[in-house]
Amino acid sequence: MSRIRRIARKAGYRLKAAGRRMLGLPAGPAILMYHRVNEPGYDPWELAVTPAHFDEQLAWLKRRRTVLPLVEFAERHARGDLPRDAVAITFDDGYACNGLNAAPLLAAHGLPATVFLATSAISADHEYWWDDLERIVVGAPVTSMDIEIEGQSHAFDLGPAGDLHAPNPQRQAAYKALWQAMRLLDPVERRALLADLARRHGMPQTGRSSHRSMTRQEIQTLAAEGVISFGAHSVNHPALSELSREDQRAEIETSREVCAELLGEAPSTFAYPFGDYSDVTVDVVREAGFAVAVTTDADVVRKGANHLRLPRLQVGDWPASRLSAALNA
Repeated sequence: MSRIRRIARKAGYRLKAAGRRMLGLPAGPAILMYHRVNEPGYDPWELAVTPAHFDEQLAWLKRRRTVLPLVEFAERHARGDLPRDAVAITFDDGYACNGLNAAPLLAAHGLPATVFLATSAISADHEYWWDDLERIVVGAPVTSMDIEIEGQSHAFDLGPAGDLHAPNPQRQAAYKALWQAMRLLDPVERRALLADLARRHGMPQTGRSSHRSMTRQEIQTLAAEGVISFGAHSVNHPALSELSREDQRAEIETSREVCAELLGEAPSTFAYPFGDYSDVTVDVVREAGFAVAVTTDADVVRKGANHLRLPRLQVGDWPASRLSAALNA
């Protein structure tokens, strides 16, 4: 092929891509990942989408995309007849706001979604550990903080008194450092450390209602209404690849069993906590009986994608125009 023909072909590809963007045509089928639908306050991991933006996003998705339940999305992908504009909506962790704020909006637009449950958090009287840590570090009415983790001392200058909506840089840095230090701890040990950290630094043990997890009754009510289906997300939300095969099996199989007892049938879908997985993790998920598993690998779902390693696109607190740009990229 001559150099001129190669240049012309490349120019043609660019023009076609530009045309797709102008028409709003999708780059490919995608699984969307959400966590919280609530007013964000301080949101270090950008996990919250306001109800107003979520409503706007759903309205756009209903007009411009084919929104499918995750199981149907995967089945049609396997058959080879998944529409190029297909989208599945998912939520990780099982925050109560998924039912209180997201479900009514999903129902109003007639769109389905899947919520993945970290089962130890169901009906818990405390926040998820990463939120509880943020609440304590950011909100504590102290100017310094110290804690010992696995024999190592950690001390921080926190600056002025805490503000849960706009923490100063010192508190943000302290939070990220302690998150990293606590990430791989045994869940019981980590909960005890958080309770001690709150007690010694003047913070209540009770969490914020805006960050609580779903109760058993809320899950069962949502399941009966039919807008939201449920999948498993492990028991304690660990970094699975850091665990032994047997510990991974306990986390994965037990979460499936708890969901089955709660919902009357075993879930067929699973989400890897933190998006963390290895080949061993995928094998255990398959052996546990799951047909579909989703990651946090950022991509559209391409032809031939492994159904136990499906990528997702995290959605931020965006207007519909930015969601459109993300899906058409």
